[in-house]
Amino acid sequence: MNDNEQAWLENRIAASVADDFYLDRDEEKGIKEEAAARGFAVSEIELTLRKVLDQYGAVSERQLIATLDKWLHQSTDNDKVLDKKEEKDCLDQVVITAPGKKAALDPRVAEDYVSSFCKANGIRRSTESNKLKMPLVVASVVAVVAIGAFVMLPKGESKAKFGDTALRTVSATTDVKLSADDRAEIDDQLRRARSYAEAAQFTDPPEKSAKACLDAIHRVDPAGTYRGGEVKELVSNIVSQYMTLTDHAAAQKDTVAARKWIDRAKLFNAESEVIREKELALGLVANNERTSSLSPK
Repeated sequence: MNDNEQAWLENRIAASVADDFYLDRDEEKGIKEEAAARGFAVSEIELTLRKVLDQYGAVSERQLIATLDKWLHQSTDNDKVLDKKEEKDCLDQVVITAPGKKAALDPRVAEDYVSSFCKANGIRRSTESNKLKMPLVVASVVAVVAIGAFVMLPKGESKAKFGDTALRTVSATTDVKLSADDRAEIDDQLRRARSYAEAAQFTDPPEKSAKACLDAIHRVDPAGTYRGGEVKELVSNIVSQYMTLTDHAAAQKDTVAARKWIDRAKLFNAESEVIREKELALGLVANNERTSSLSPK
């Protein structure tokens, strides 16, 4: 990368951290998208980020969350419990300003992440113990009401239909044959995929990318029976980011880059209509392909 482009990237990062010494995830994501559209490699962007953050004593929200995630795993992987002391120790690693830094992780962001981490990984959080009592009471009431409704149904067809519905419900849930280890693997891979996506590492480097994690999830659960909706949402967001990069490249008359982003988006085997419409709109489809797509089937 030439000196002018390098200077642009350094100034772009500096402008985001000079006032508050804090680079939030949205800011970092935007910088990486712009840099990628200009032809920067992921490794070049990461090196420049570290350099500028160190110069300003600034912090990256994404990196601090990754640190928090590591500490949470160390505290909970064995017993699936996060007690008050462990939680405090984990939070202290990121919400207290580190030597040489002028900021720390926003406590609200840290709290939200701890909460979502515990839910996603089935962790019992001691500070949430009182909050868990109410859902159990509600579930008990719902069960009693359901049983009462069944008992009060008249004999014959209505009760038979109720029974059929119950059987179908049980069947739908028992069709899932994922083990606890499978679910844990999906939880971990989805967490990693989101982290890589936030870092704009969608497909590159291949072994440390969102796509690698999503492929691992598909191998464990091809039907998407566990957290399938979240996986689809993440894939859709990634394709959307590629469409944005395609627009940036097209605006700069860089058809090679636009074609590259389109091809990357296709690797996720999703949102094919969106990708096709973008190709047509930007004239990235060969004439014979265009004719074929417009002809009646």
